[in-house]
Amino acid sequence: MKKRICIFCEKWESGGIESFITNVLTHMDLSEIQIDIVVAQLDKSVFVAQLSQVGIKFIELSGKQRKIRENRKLFKQLLRTNHYDVVYLNVFQALSMQYLRIAYTCHVEKRIVHSHNTALRKSKTRFLKLGIHFLARHLYSGYATEYLACSKAAAEFMFPRHTPYRFIPNGINIDRFHFSLEQRKALREQLHVSDDCLLIGNVGRLCYQKNQIFLLKVMTKLLQEQKNIKLLLVGDGEAEYELRQQVKNLKIEDDVIFYGTTKKVEYMYAAMDILAFPSLFEGLGIVAIEAQVNGLPVLCSEHVPPETRITDLAVRVPVELGAKAWSDAIKQYAGHKKLTQKQKDCCKQFDIELVSKQMQDILCM
Repeated sequence: MKKRICIFCEKWESGGIESFITNVLTHMDLSEIQIDIVVAQLDKSVFVAQLSQVGIKFIELSGKQRKIRENRKLFKQLLRTNHYDVVYLNVFQALSMQYLRIAYTCHVEKRIVHSHNTALRKSKTRFLKLGIHFLARHLYSGYATEYLACSKAAAEFMFPRHTPYRFIPNGINIDRFHFSLEQRKALREQLHVSDDCLLIGNVGRLCYQKNQIFLLKVMTKLLQEQKNIKLLLVGDGEAEYELRQQVKNLKIEDDVIFYGTTKKVEYMYAAMDILAFPSLFEGLGIVAIEAQVNGLPVLCSEHVPPETRITDLAVRVPVELGAKAWSDAIKQYAGHKKLTQKQKDCCKQFDIELVSKQMQDILCM
């Protein structure tokens, strides 16, 4: 009989958690396991079709994250009906760990929680939410049988002090992200970006956390000194309207490209000259790993965990130093590099084959 595994996320879209889960599952041996991805809210995602093709089923609870009571009721009913052997929670805030308690009361033997975050986004109720978060992590974390985290900071944010946890690198297909001159030429031609144009990139959800609004300030500084520069924003999200309005106000519409989401992000890295990553908080920041494998310099904020810096291509510049410091750093570090053997060896710890094997052992043993 196949082992039945429930992978739970509060919300499923096209973000970093979804990318991690998809990468892991599509490289696992699924012949002896049956996996359902259970979510409170299922949004449009580039990953759904890919996972459905390998036999993974998506189950949506109420359809809204905020319907907490209904989601808990539906989750309990689901566990009692499907008799899962494992519940594997992927969380970005501690209140989600209440589902561990439900799994415990439904006699699910193995209950795994995986932290992917280090802070909560800015909002009018952020102080209240943080209070709930710290209370919830003490109330519910004890119902887990195993703890995973994508960085030390993510573990410290999600679990009580001294909780033993396993570091799980956010695995990627190393071969997929190797630099390709053909990919570079193809995308820059598609974007109408000349060979001598400095293309600054950012990959991620358009939102407060990723701090793309700061990059618009950096662009205005750079454009004061030279004109052949463009900013490529890859992703979508709730801040898109605000960003587009700011671009219009700054009169830099011709210099900023809103690309949207893509299944070929490796083309994006190949086309860029530097990845600018000014996040206000990150669990890890897998796009920075992917970019380094591509030989792309990465300019990180002080809030990106040190585990992200796997080569000397990643440089940390605090956001608080301002747009001028970032514009100077971009000019200093931009330009694709050929990886040394030492850099290639450092990247191997994130090889998806190794990470998937590690996750399969955790889920199935």
